[in-house]
Amino acid sequence: MERTREILRRVLDHYRRGWRPEGSDPFRVLIRTILSQNTSYRNERRAFERLEREVGVDPWSLAEADVEEIASAIRPAGMFRERAARIKEVAQLVLEKYAGDLRGVLEKGFEEAREELMTLPGVGRKTADLLLLFSAKKGVIPIDRHINRIAHRTGIVEGNAGYDEVRRRLEEAADEDQYLDIHLALIQFGREICRARNPRCSECFLRDLCPTFQERQEKNAANEIGAAAGI
Repeated sequence: MERTREILRRVLDHYRRGWRPEGSDPFRVLIRTILSQNTSYRNERRAFERLEREVGVDPWSLAEADVEEIASAIRPAGMFRERAARIKEVAQLVLEKYAGDLRGVLEKGFEEAREELMTLPGVGRKTADLLLLFSAKKGVIPIDRHINRIAHRTGIVEGNAGYDEVRRRLEEAADEDQYLDIHLALIQFGREICRARNPRCSECFLRDLCPTFQERQEKNAANEIGAAAGI
């Protein structure tokens, strides 16, 4: 636990508070999250801006729009036809079940709100948790692919740990008022340093705490000894 706390402390010290989620409209957060799945932040932002400009990001506009119109707008995010169908379906359900307003769901307790959000098409644990954190200020750290990778590489969790175990370990090691900053800072760390491919280990400020780095150092040393010995 202490090592996890130190990891989070360093990450927060390195990445000072910067960007904050704009507004608190949960429907807009939901659409951005659907667009962000399996694509880059740049592509997600471009797709969202085009959707806003060409269709409108509200349940009424999206429920009435043709799927092809939505697909054309969100093309930069990739998998645009599948996403467009999901976005239209979500918009229709939000209108039918909640009169276009998800805030009533978010006012419920964490577990109840989370379960209800996950009944919407394409809304899994991460998406529900993002809405609960960004729009309802609930005490949760959503786990995206960057955060999951960092938690496993640094040994915060074991290799077979799933989403909720990663989330709990991080939440237990921090104060609740730090959760949003931790979520954003870890994502930035994962994009810039602890990358999926070619991680920048030599520049990492967590080298002394990271078992993956230590393993790589030992492997490199063994390879050098083997090469010198002609093995």
